[in-house]
Amino acid sequence: MYSLTTSKAVIEDTEVIVYGIHCSGICSVYDVSTDRDAVLRLVNDFNKYGLDPIHMRDAIEDFLE
Repeated sequence: MYSLTTSKAVIEDTEVIVYGIHCSGICSVYDVSTDRDAVLRLVNDFNKYGLDPIHMRDAIEDFLE
């Protein structure tokens, strides 16, 4: 259901790879973090616990705090 996304972003004049989360054609957040392992753990937790897509953005915000 949830998967890791990869894209490029410019942060302080430097191009970096950022990782995000995509939910089966429902919604995506493309720039969660530059830490691939952390975002992958979050994706795995979302899938493991069956997170309802309506809560994805809130769960990401909690993760970033």
